[in-house]
Amino acid sequence: MTREVKELSLLDVNDLKIYYKTPRGISRAVDGVSFSLDQGRSLGLVGESGCGKSTLVKGIIRVLAGNAVIAGGSVHFDGNDMTKMSESRIRQVRWKDLSLVPQAAMDSLNPVYPVIDSFLEILMLKGKLSRREATQRAHELFAMVGLDPKRLRYYPHEFSGGMKQRAMIALALALNPKLVIADEPVTALDVIVQNQVLRVLKNLKKKLGLTLLMITHDIAVVAETCDEVAVMYAGKIVEIGPVSRVLKHAMHPYTMGLANAFPNLKKTEGTLISIEGSPPDLVDPPKGCRFAARCPFQIEACLREEPSLVSVGDRHQAACHRLDETAILQKMAKEVDTWRKIPS
Repeated sequence: MTREVKELSLLDVNDLKIYYKTPRGISRAVDGVSFSLDQGRSLGLVGESGCGKSTLVKGIIRVLAGNAVIAGGSVHFDGNDMTKMSESRIRQVRWKDLSLVPQAAMDSLNPVYPVIDSFLEILMLKGKLSRREATQRAHELFAMVGLDPKRLRYYPHEFSGGMKQRAMIALALALNPKLVIADEPVTALDVIVQNQVLRVLKNLKKKLGLTLLMITHDIAVVAETCDEVAVMYAGKIVEIGPVSRVLKHAMHPYTMGLANAFPNLKKTEGTLISIEGSPPDLVDPPKGCRFAARCPFQIEACLREEPSLVSVGDRHQAACHRLDETAILQKMAKEVDTWRKIPS
């Protein structure tokens, strides 16, 4: 859905479409995604594997696979459309203005060189610092994420998983970027280390006024670190709004389903409820709502017409044909039997 943009945010994605060319046809991995992220705010993009989150990130920073194409839309970052930038201009923007904590962050450090070499490369080549200045800056960055600067001389295999993750966060902050994108930053970590890494991100956001785009499949991560959340399913955003509102008053059945699978430590009763089935084939997506085949609240309109994102509250939007019945659906969604009655 294309939006009229009156005043651009730091990051403004408008009707972005990213398709993959495959032997079976065109796969619509990202199909008309729109959202904005203001300076100093954090947005969590959540959804199960295969919904298009990582493709969206790669499209924003222009590191797509060879068979991918930006088929439409725009990505305005700091007032400039990234989709129209030359490759040389894009290279100037990466790291300096926009940086990435990659999904495979623990494998992103060069195993044959000390960790400090990665920092010196970025700081000296991109930041134009002298070796002495770059070394001092690397020490500051390590201390900022709670690592002993002496460890900069160590090799990656001498770091634990959580330490590597924090080192990559420090590297992403090396040149004081305006926006940091974290793609599944705690996926491979145990819950204790996850908490440590998320605490680092929260503290940095508060201390530096960090603008953060967090990509994850874990609602708990979004709840702990983000101001706003966008729920993505099968290449589209189905709900977006303030974290507290979306998680407490989910308006889309898919968001309700994700919330059911999120353990609440404050409540001892209740059962985690899974969403049966799998996302649709994006080479041949369904005509109507892409969640319809897995939705227990499916009606005839869901099969023939795709719902549009509409306002359901202050800065809160959702795309569903049954928004006027949400109060009833929210109660039904909490019952295990409801999700066992998925339409055939």
